[in-house]
Parts: sequence; structure tokens; C-alpha cells
Amino acid sequence: MGKSRVPPIKPVTVPRLELTAATISVKVASLLKSELDYECVSEVYWTDIRVVLGYIRNDVRRFHVFVANRVQLIRSNSDVKSWRYVDTNNNPADDASRGLDCSRVSSSHRWFKGADFLWASDQLWPQDLQGALISDDDSEVRRQR
Repeated sequence: MGKSRVPPIKPVTVPRLELTAATISVKVASLLKSELDYECVSEVYWTDIRVVLGYIRNDVRRFHVFVANRVQLIRSNSDVKSWRYVDTNNNPADDASRGLDCSRVSSSHRWFKGADFLWASDQLWPQDLQGALISDDDSEVRRQR
């Protein structure tokens, strides 16, 4: 299942947009789990923004309300370990956000079948060697008083 949204008119940072997309992923997974009758299915969530992974994997820092609410929703509805990084070139979700020419879309397009690496063993899936860190000057982090 794929989903895409148009960004709001009011300027919003890319990490906030991507965090919102992550919450949509969790909501869609919850919907699919409730509607489909599959036993023991594990989820893997992908993002191409390391900051979002940093927010989700964070156990120490406090965030402003927008980020805190979305991180709470994500963490309460998914396993933190199920979140992974995928580079933007391998991310089919970016096809929708960048405008996808209809002439290039077919039933074999990655928007419908997923990234090519997903068809290989999960040991061959992309590994995030840089990690998911939150910058000390991230505007979403609440400052200690």
C-alpha cells in the first residue's frame, strides 16, 4: 500500500514532513494488521532521513510538542528496532513526492513492487553505517534550563 501527501502551504521543515510520513506509515501498518488475517508478520519501516531515525531511537532528549507527539505515536505502535535507513535513490516513496511521469509507471515499477533490494535476503538489505544522530543544535530539541 502506498500513500503520498501534498505538503501544507505554511513552511514546514523536511524533518517534520518526514516525521509526519513516518506516523502515516505506522497508521497504515496498524490498519493493515487489523484488516488482514496474517499471523506473525513483522514490519520493517524505512526512512531516508537520518534525523527521523534519531528522533525515533532517542531515549534521552526531550522534544518540542510537534515532534514529541509524533515520536510517541510511532514508538507506541511500532518497534524502534524495526526502523531502518534507505538512501533516497532506493526509496520508492520519493517517486511520488518528486512527481512520477505516468508513462514510466507500469505494474513492474518500484512504486508497486517496492525497492529491488527488498526482493533479496534481508542480510543484503542496506545497512546504515553512519547511524542516526540528533544534532546538538537541532531546533526540535528542548533546551535544558
